[in-house]
Formats: sequence, C-alpha cells, structure tokens
Amino acid sequence: MTESGHGSKRRFERTDRQSNTQSILDLLRANGPLTQADISRATSLSRATVNNIVQALRDQGTVEYEWKNRREALVGLSSARGAIISIMVHDMAVQACLFDFAQQTRLDLSSGDLVGISAPESSPAVVLALARRLIDGGAGRGVSVAGVAIAIEGPIEKSTGAIARWAWQRLPHWKGLNLREYFMRHLRLPVLVENDANLAAFAEWTWGVGRRCNHFVHITCGEGIGGGIILNGEIYQGGSGLAGEIGHMVIEEQGTLCFCGSRGCLSGFATERAILAALRDSEKSRNSLSEVVDSARHGDAACQRVLFEAGVHLGKALATVVRVMGPDIIAVGGTLATAGDIMFDGLRSCAEIINLRAIAKSPEFLAAGLIEDAPVLGGIAAMLSKLDLGSNVVEPWMRMPSPGIDQSAI
Repeated sequence: MTESGHGSKRRFERTDRQSNTQSILDLLRANGPLTQADISRATSLSRATVNNIVQALRDQGTVEYEWKNRREALVGLSSARGAIISIMVHDMAVQACLFDFAQQTRLDLSSGDLVGISAPESSPAVVLALARRLIDGGAGRGVSVAGVAIAIEGPIEKSTGAIARWAWQRLPHWKGLNLREYFMRHLRLPVLVENDANLAAFAEWTWGVGRRCNHFVHITCGEGIGGGIILNGEIYQGGSGLAGEIGHMVIEEQGTLCFCGSRGCLSGFATERAILAALRDSEKSRNSLSEVVDSARHGDAACQRVLFEAGVHLGKALATVVRVMGPDIIAVGGTLATAGDIMFDGLRSCAEIINLRAIAKSPEFLAAGLIEDAPVLGGIAAMLSKLDLGSNVVEPWMRMPSPGIDQSAI
C-alpha cells in the first residue's frame, strides 16, 4: 500500500472512531446510565470497541462508572466539575443563576439586584452585568465557569442570530443584535443563546416525561405560549429558526388581534391574559392564572369553565401539530398545566383531537414534570450537552437557590 493509501486509512479510522464515540455519547445523553453490554446492543458496536471508547472517555473525565456489583458497572456522563451560568431574559426583567456543580449549590441574581446600572432591566447590558457578577462570584468561591446559556423570551432568526422583527415591540432593546456573537465577544466563554420555549422543551426531554422520546413536542402555557420540538435528541429550529411558534397558530380567523399582526392566534385564547379577560365579565375576576387554577380546584364553576375552554383551544392547535409532525408525546408545561384534568379534559374532548383518534393512534398528552424554571434548567442541560457532559437527574440543589447567600459578596 502506498504512503497516501496508509494516510487515507488512518483518516478513515479516526473519523470512524469519532463517529462511534459520538454515538455512545448521544445514547448516554438520551437514556442515562447504561452497562457496556447495553451500549453494545444499542449501537451495534462490538463489546471490545465499546470498552476501548468508554475507557478513553473515562480517562478524559467525560464518563464515570456507577458500580452495580463487583463485576458490572453503569456508564454515565460525568457532571460538570466547575460551574455553568443559565440566564432567563423576560420582556421586563432578567433572572441569572450560577449552578456550582463542585459544591452543589445554586446562586440566583435578578436584574432588580443590580445597583448603579442605568440600562433597562431587560437589555444586553443587564445580562452582561449579571453574568460578570456571577463569574466573579464563582471565582471567589474557587470555581470557574465553563459556559453561559441564555434563554430569551422571543423568537431568534437563524439567518441573523437576532430577535425576529415582529417581536421587537416586546423586546425593544434587543433589535438587530446577533446575540451569540455579542455575548461570546464580551464574556469570552462558550455561550449558547436559544428561545426559552426550546430550552424548556430540552429540559423536559432530558429530565422529564420526554426522556427517551425521539419525536417530542413541549408546549409552555402561562403569560405567553411557546412551543419546542425535539427530534432525535436535538432542538428542531427549522430553516428559519422559528419552528415551534405554536402560540401564533391561527385557530379562529375572526379572533382578537395579536401583537404578531395576525388575528385569532392561540395566544388570544389560552394565555394568562386571555383567561383573565374571559373571567372579567363573570363577577369572578382574578389577578393571575395561578389564582384561577386554585379557584377551579376548589370548585369555582366559572374558573373551571375558562380552563376547560382553554384546553379545547389548545387541542385545536395541537391537532394540527400532530397531523404535520406525528410526535409520540406532547407535554404541556407552564402554569396552565397545573390545572391538570380540568384543562386536559377540554384538550382531549376537542373535536379535532377526537377525530385524530378515529383515524390513527394519537400521541400521549402529558403534563410536564418540570414547571418551575424549565428554561433555566434547559439552559443547563443544553450547555452540558455542548460540553459533552451530563447529569442523570435534576438534583434537589439545582431547583432551589442556596439560602443565606450574601448577594453583595457575589
């Protein structure tokens, strides 16, 4: 064989090994810890190949063993050794969280905690200020930040990396900014920026009811409505980056005008604002969706009615999603999901959903397991994936900010 032939063979072997390694990492990310025998069966790789790759990954600190007995161990992705920052950008405020995996503590800051910043509470300058304070706070605790994930309450165009024009009204200080480039330039760390609903979906796929599901849709219903789609373990953004904007699906052509410019969007029927508006003339007005859900649970007929109807409207939109995508599981998160069967009875009784079931097997409609902080946790899951790390479960400390932390020291 010629020297060039030997070189081509070596390049092929390296590429093949990289592909096999990535297949094993993807399998562990989707399924959690597995034995090497399980990995071999699932990937169709020989046990010797699996053993060699797992040993190399263990030496790198990418995977770790959990011994079942003296002879057999589960192989799982290693957790981060340092810290990751996850930030949630709302239209009026910003929440930032440092997840310290070394000391298993979570530190939270919000835009309201900043002093001496003249920028609006929801702006790139505030996000930078919060991130830098948490980076400095981590350094003061002897831990370095491995990456920063940013969830933003708005659609992000793939071509520009910026907030879509039709959402500028809600996020006026973010116009025309390539988000990932901007934050990478200023923070000089690995950064990922994603729509909040996509990250909520990724959290639910990683740790919730969507685990091990190859075709998964997640809907967040609360102040707004957002959708996230996970296909084969990846967030599906579509060609434009705007896939999953289920809240702006038109379900009633003569419905109310939406800020996106359309009439009759789902957001006009199943958001907090829409549900509170429906109650306004019933002498049963409430101040929040949480209050409506609580009253419905205690037998308030008007509150039960509007939540049931919100479920019906949600069913109309999701029936179209099912026809187009055919997902295996659709999870509903956000405050509306806490209504449980009151809302789900409406969804399942929707004529369009009933029609689906008459034609073929419909997907499972489930309440999401992660309601609080889903986008923030999704940012952690996505950054761990980006770093080829993982966490098999959401540990209790990840869901609860550490008490007694002196924020002035962060």
